[in-house]
Order: sequence, then C-alpha cells, then structure tokens
Amino acid sequence: MIRVEATPESLRVGYFDADAAPVLEIDSGDSVDVQTVTHWGGRLTPDATIDDVVALREEFAGVGPHSVTGPIAVRGARPGHVLKVDILSLDLIDHGFNINLPGTVGTGLLPESIAEGAIRHFSFDDARTTTRFGEDITIDLQPFLGIMAVAPSEGGRLSTVPPGTFGGNMDLRELTAGTTLYLPVWRDGAMFTVGDAHARQGNGEVCLTAIESAIESAKMTLTVTDEFRIDSPMAETPTHWITMGMDPDLLIASKKAVTNMIAFLHSRLGLSETDAYGLCSMVGDLSVTQVVNVTRGAHMSVPKHVFGEGV
Repeated sequence: MIRVEATPESLRVGYFDADAAPVLEIDSGDSVDVQTVTHWGGRLTPDATIDDVVALREEFAGVGPHSVTGPIAVRGARPGHVLKVDILSLDLIDHGFNINLPGTVGTGLLPESIAEGAIRHFSFDDARTTTRFGEDITIDLQPFLGIMAVAPSEGGRLSTVPPGTFGGNMDLRELTAGTTLYLPVWRDGAMFTVGDAHARQGNGEVCLTAIESAIESAKMTLTVTDEFRIDSPMAETPTHWITMGMDPDLLIASKKAVTNMIAFLHSRLGLSETDAYGLCSMVGDLSVTQVVNVTRGAHMSVPKHVFGEGV
C-alpha cells in the first residue's frame, strides 16, 4: 500500500486545482494510505481560540478552510468512467474541534440567533471511539472524510466549500470505513483528492462545523470502471444504496437526490420510473446532508434487503 503524506507538495488549503500535477500515479485497483491535516494547513491546533479562527479565515479569504491532500492519478481513468473508492479504514488523530462563527459572519443555519462565536476543543479516548461534551455527555466517534473528490470538469482553482458533481465537500456522514463511494470522472486520471476529516457529524451539520479533525491514515482502494455511468456521486454501504443531490436550493437538491435514485433503480432493477418513484416513497429515506456549504446537499437511501442484497 502506497503512503501519501500531507506535505507542502501534496497539500492545498481551500481550493481544488483541476490542472495540478499528480503527487502520485497508481494503477486501477491499487490501495493508498493518505494523511490529512486540520483546517488551514494544520494551523488550527488544540489551543486555538475563536480569535485565531477569525484571523485565519481573513488570511485565507476567498477560499475554503479545508486542507486537502492530493491529487492522486489513476491510470486509465477517462471522462465518462466511474472511480470506485472502497474506504478500508480511517484512523483519527487524537483531537478535534467545533467552530461556531460570530453571527455577523452569516454562516451556519441560524446566524441571526447565535451572536457570539466560539470554538470547543475535544480530546478523544485512546481507542478514538468516544469523546466528552462537558461532564455529562459522551459522544461516540464515527470518522469520515468530508471531502473526497475527483478533478472538476472546469479548469483552474475552485473553492473547496461548495460540493458538486465531482464530489468535494459533500459532508455525507455515511462515508465511513466499509462504505464505497462512486464518483463520475471528468478528467484523465480522475485526480483524486481527500480532506476535511470529521470525527462525528449529524445530518445537516447545522452550525457550519461538526467535530472537525484529521485522519492520520485513510486507507482506500481506487478502481476505475466503465460498467455503468453516473453524473453525480453515489455511495454503497453494507446495508444501503445512497444517491445524492446538490444545489443552492435545498428543495432542488432533494429532487436531484430522488431523481438519481429513480435512475439507479431503473438501471439496477429494470423498474419503471413510476414504480421506482413509488418504491422510494415506501422504503427510501430522504435526508438533509448539509445546509451550510453554499451548495446544499440531500441524499436518498434505499435499503438493499428489499431487493435481496446486503444484510
């Protein structure tokens, strides 16, 4: 397994660059072990204050806060292919943080209600399975990478904040170890990038951040396939198929997530559009992925057991 450290050569802060040269080139089916760091190039440390956060945000104005590692080129990947990302394991560092920016900044779902900014730091137990929220609340950790992306179709730099058809800042909490992510390929080599690790997040990520952290070791297998075609990211857990929709309008994002599931059920099971639509309403769950990344996200989950798959 090939290791990719988060170094000045492999790390970018706040933007994707579709024209960047790869830091590594691998064959389809190879596995990689990728390191990520915390926001703003690892500068958000366990002693950071909300004043430090505001200053870093001003220093990096115009781009996102996310530190992303890559890109990794996969030989043979071409536009129209699909990059299959099997997430094998995710090993957290020992701390995380939650940021609530001052209300005047206008981020999060309720900026008008929460005037004061704050940062809360978290220490994880030795096994990286739990953390404490004050004295009386224990939070179980469910690490995932908020950002997994291929190179966008458009050239040049693109902020890491809004997700898109290339993946990016999807913040889909189900992308944990044991899940497979499928990304449509838009450029030769796919040019895979990761970052924005979370130790825990609820659907919606309503205050802008969850428990943000970093992954010391993200082990993944990257495989190129042309057996099917998708135009938007989707995922497969051991128990569910998940389609995604993204748009600044949450209602439109929701429609896209459901439309993508209807298309999947048609191609997978041969269901008519009407039957697939009905099945989504009977057994599917439409959830808000996140409402804070300018481009909002929704996802539709359908259990595999209804058509004889999964557990």
